[in-house]
Parts: sequence; C-alpha cells; structure tokens
Amino acid sequence: MSAFRPLSVSLLCSALLATAGRAQNAPAAPPAAPAHGHSHTPGAASHTSGTVTLDRYVTSAAPFPRNQVDLAQSTTVLDGRSLLLKQQATIGETLSAETGISATSFGPGASRPIIRGLGGDRIRLLENSVGTIDASVASPDHAVSVEPFLVERLEIVRGPASLLYGSNAVGGVVNVITHRIETDLPTEAVRGGFEVRGGTAAHEFARGGVFDFALRPDADRAIVVHLDGFRRSTDDVRIPGFAESARVRAEETAHAAAEREPAPDFARGRLPNSALETESGAVGLSYVSKEFHVGASYNGFNSTYGVPGHAHEHEEEAGAAAGGEAAGVRIKLRQRRTDVQAEWHHDHGFLRGARLKFGHAHYRHTEFEPDGTAGTVFANKGHDARFELLHGDERPWAGALGVQSSRSDFSAIGDEAFLPPSVTRADAVFAFEELKQGTLTWQFGGRYERTRVAPDGGRTRRDNELSGSLGAVWKLNPDYALAVSLTHTGRAPNAQELFADGPHAGTQAFEIGNADLGAERSLSFEASVRRRTGLVTGAVTVFANRFRNFIFEQPTGLVAIEHDGAWEFLPPDDEEVEEHGGGLPVYRYVQRDAKFWGAEVETVWHLHDRSDWQLDLRLAADVTRAREGSRHLPRIPPARLSAGLFWANAAWSAGAECKWTLAQNRVAANESPSDGYTMISAHLTRVLSVGRTQWEIFVRGTNLANEEARPHASFVKDLAPLPGRGATAGVRMKF
Repeated sequence: MSAFRPLSVSLLCSALLATAGRAQNAPAAPPAAPAHGHSHTPGAASHTSGTVTLDRYVTSAAPFPRNQVDLAQSTTVLDGRSLLLKQQATIGETLSAETGISATSFGPGASRPIIRGLGGDRIRLLENSVGTIDASVASPDHAVSVEPFLVERLEIVRGPASLLYGSNAVGGVVNVITHRIETDLPTEAVRGGFEVRGGTAAHEFARGGVFDFALRPDADRAIVVHLDGFRRSTDDVRIPGFAESARVRAEETAHAAAEREPAPDFARGRLPNSALETESGAVGLSYVSKEFHVGASYNGFNSTYGVPGHAHEHEEEAGAAAGGEAAGVRIKLRQRRTDVQAEWHHDHGFLRGARLKFGHAHYRHTEFEPDGTAGTVFANKGHDARFELLHGDERPWAGALGVQSSRSDFSAIGDEAFLPPSVTRADAVFAFEELKQGTLTWQFGGRYERTRVAPDGGRTRRDNELSGSLGAVWKLNPDYALAVSLTHTGRAPNAQELFADGPHAGTQAFEIGNADLGAERSLSFEASVRRRTGLVTGAVTVFANRFRNFIFEQPTGLVAIEHDGAWEFLPPDDEEVEEHGGGLPVYRYVQRDAKFWGAEVETVWHLHDRSDWQLDLRLAADVTRAREGSRHLPRIPPARLSAGLFWANAAWSAGAECKWTLAQNRVAANESPSDGYTMISAHLTRVLSVGRTQWEIFVRGTNLANEEARPHASFVKDLAPLPGRGATAGVRMKF
C-alpha cells in the first residue's frame, strides 16, 4: 500500500473535521508565560495526550519564551506525565514515537534522534541550550552524554534552528532542560523528589532523586543548592525472535552449507551484548533575585553498554570463556562537565536583559574488544558558550543579538581509529527579531559563522557561512493560525566527513572521508495550519528542504579486507574475500544535490473535555521522502501512522496507542528494504497527595503484540531488533 494513501486520508479527515469543530468548546485561557526559566511544580499534564495541545511555552526556538502556536517553526514539548511515560534509556528512543522524529536505534545504550530524515551532525543536541560536548556525532554507536531519567523537560524544534544554535542545527534541535542551575526565586525552602522504576524487557532497575534547598531565602533573593543523582542497570534485552533478520540467517546458512560447515546457532530470545549500566550525579549552586540570577553546576556521567550486532550464541559463550564481558564491543564512557549561567532582566527600557551560558566538558570512552582488551579510545575536550542581549517590549519589536563560540579537541586512538585527532573551532554572531503587526507576526534573523577544522598532520580547513531565516505567523481567528518559514543555511563539513579513513568497529564498516568536500547549503520551507481550541486541536504541516552539495555516506559495493597490514578494497564475490571469511562494507563520503520533502499531521480530538474528566483521541501521521537526483537516499525512515485513546481525571489516567510503521522499499543502492511493523502500548497512572508530598504510581506496557521491529534508519537493523513485549512500573514522589 502506498505510504501517501493513509497519510492523505488522515490529512483530509483532520482538515475537514477540524473545520467542523464545535463552537461550544470554549477557548481555554493560555497559560501564563514563565518570565524566566521553568516551573518545578509537580503534577500531571493538563491534557491526557500530553504533547499536542499547542498551548505550551517553548524556550528553544526563540530567545524568549513563546507559545507553540506563535512560532514560525513546528515544535514538540515533553514534560510531566507525558515525559514520565515515554522515558527510555536514551534520548533517541524517548523521542522516537513523536511526530516527525525517529531514532538511530543502535541498541539500548546508544540512540540519537532523526528529525525529518536528517540526523548526525545536522541535529543539535543541547543541555540547557549548550552543546552536549561528547562523541555521539562521530558514530551512531556512541551514546549521548545525557540521560533522560532526571530530565525536567524536552523541547524539540523540527526543521532548521541554525540561526540560534549553529549550522549543524539545519535538521532541528533537541534541548534537554534541567534545573541544576536555579533561575527562579524558590517558593519553599526545601523541595525535591525521587523516582524508582523497573522493567521486564531487560530486567531494568532505575532509581534517582533530586534535592533543592534555599539558604536564608527572603522575598527578594535566595541562594539555592541543588543535588541530584541516578543509577540505571539492565540485562540483555528480550526480543521476539532471532537477533539476525531472516535475510541474514538465510545468507549465513547458505554460506555455511557451501563451505560444508555446521549451520550457525543464531541467537534468539535475548539480544546479546545489549546490557547497560549508567549513573550520574550533579551539584549546583545559584544566587537568585527578582532581576538577576547566576549559578554554576558540576556533573559526572558514566555509562557502560554493549554494541549489539552479529553475535551467535556459541560466539557469546566463546567470548565469555576468553575473559571478555560479552561477544562484541563494549563501551565504557565517562564525562565530567561544568556549566555556568547568568541572566539579568527587567521590564523597562529598550534593553530588556542579558544572558550568558557556558559549558565545558571532558569526555572519554573506551571500546573494549570481545576478549576484554582495550581497543579504540575516543576523547573530546571542549566548550560551548553563548551571550545574548535581549531588547524590545513587543510593542511592536522584540529581539536578541548574540555571539557564540565553541571548541572541540577530538581524538580517536587505537588499532581501529578511523579518525585523526583534530581541533574544531566555531565562532558566530547572530540576530533574531520579531515584529508584531496586528494579527501578523514576523520572525526573521541571520547568522554569520566561521569554522576551522585542524587535523593533526593535515591541512587546516576554514569555512565562512551565512544563514538567514524569514517566518510569519498569521492569526486567522482565535482558533486558527497559519505559520510559514523560509530558511537558508550553510554548513561546513565536519572532521569525520573530511578525514575519516579506516575501519569503524561500531558501524562494522570501512569509512572514507574526502578532504575536498565543499560547504553544504540548504533552502528549507515549512507551512503549517494550527488549531488551538475546539473539538480538534493540532497541526497539519508540509515541509521541503533542498540541498546543494549534500554530504552523505554512500555504500560503494566493495568490501575491505586486511592483508599483510594493509587494507584492500575488493568486490564481495572475490575469492580472496571468501578466504578471509568476508570483509567490511566500504562507505565513502560524497556530495550530491538532494531534496527532502514530506508532511506531518498531529491532532487531538477532545471527545470529552470537562473539569471532572477528559477523553482524548490522538491521531498522527508523518512521511519523509529524500532523493539525490533520481536515486533514494539511504536510511530514510518510512511513513508512520498512530492512533491512541487517552482518559484522565484528577487522580487516574489511562491510555492505549497503536503505531503503524510502514515498509520502506524506497532504498538506496546496496541498501536492503525493511518490513513494516505495528507497536501497541498502554499505560495506567494513579496520583496521590499525602501531606506536602505528591505520589504518582505508573505502569506501562510496550510492544504488547511482541512484534519484530527493525527500524530502517538503524545501521544494525538486520542484527538488532527493538525490544519485545515488556512492562515498566514505577513510582515518583515530589515534595
């Protein structure tokens, strides 16, 4: 079935029924915008669906808080109960079910978001608007150094956010928001909470807590101390059937028969080498007054996880017998990070505030071979800093001028180091302005960015790129808004695209960069119709992104084998490849003109919306297409549809959702197609108030049909499926 057929039906139904929405559903008053920072008040989300109310404030798409309906770009917000029920071990998997967002799905320990088909260095991952400063961009098997467990809020900007955050935000931004540095005057002397949860799919056990206390607070100022910590541990993940796909099993069985060898004993039931342990802790100290706050925090993040893929049961036993922890590579990660933030603000005059954010981190991870010996060591030492001046009072102007500077000293050392050590430096100036004219709001700005990549022993690469954006939001009436944006972005190639040259154990490939790559430039368009109140709320969005000199990894059709200390590239049917028992597929970074386009529908049907209880039906769909010339680009997520029913009252909430991921047959050369799959989930929560404490007890079931699911965007889709049927239960307490 064509992916566009169900999507077009959803679009038509949503548009027609939204237009026919009942007038008696009185428009809800918009929530008061947080003046600075975020509220820490516990409690469930105001709607049972949790994410598509279009009445949430966002701080990641503009220099100042704006309601989702008032932004030229599409956004998603996860907090409260919606975040509690969707939390996974990684940011990528936590967001993978959101409209327009997929994940690299490189096992339970490592997963980055993919937004509208774009991932890697085109998606900017932030912690409190500052880069994560890790090695996750270099490879999909490298974990993001942020754990979702104690996150207060996730904000996602779909589409280019390069004006504020840099040219590598051409695909979007994921901003992980914590309150390790306090931004608001506390309303009580002590507050905090803890959470404990366990899961059946991987014998997961996670626990953590947050504690804030104010030293000598008064009505005008306070000093706030923050402490938090968590720990998560899992065993190997339970899967519905075999780890390897039917295609891989057939190929390996046929090869064994041709070589007169016993058939492989394929792993099933559990995904070998998928266990993980993660822990983190932080301390923060802040001074807060009515017009000024400044603070610093220090946190540590440790994670040990397996990189699953291609481990037969007898190989796993052999690896353990040899002293290794599992069959396959395991990664031990360590990051230590310091953040400093300060902001001054007031309500009079042209200059309304100034904001400084700075993050500095030491990151290191070691990839251990199956026999337990240390292999490649990746390290990154760097910083990310930004300073903004806010001006205007929105009558009719408001805006910000800013500068940003970042530095990354990155190295990969070991037998399989496929990248030379390099230092990347980026400096930029930017402006974002907003002009209100009655029912029309204009949002526009520009950014000039200088990038310098200096590899050890190689030629330094310098790029100067200019980006610009123009958007408009038209309030058609109190219910509807039309948002349109046009963005031009220039992105310089990164160190991996320029200088990669060697075998990469994580992706099981031989990667070759190109030092002569030019800058990548894109022109992006987005149009969205949004409805904020009525029987149906949500948005219908279409987007297109045309790239000149788009950089991507292209499979060459060759395999690399090591012979007498040197690598040879040969056809896969070459006799020498057979003698070596196979080789690594060769990928080369190339540039082509490319285009991405698609559509997203996210709607909530408020079947019953009263003060005593709510009943919502959520319908959503998204599709992305991507080509370079007449050829499909690799690893583009297929179209998806979802439908869910959610009920809630003051104490209870329950819901069930079904997500259909269609088959992906639009594949690049030397890329295999992927089957579709259906994922069914359900949840039940109970809220209790005991004295000054609030308790939320929850249970969630995932993949209830025990479906074999292999995401097309995953490098290891044929070797590592998503987890099978599982249940997670836990309790969260806040005081």
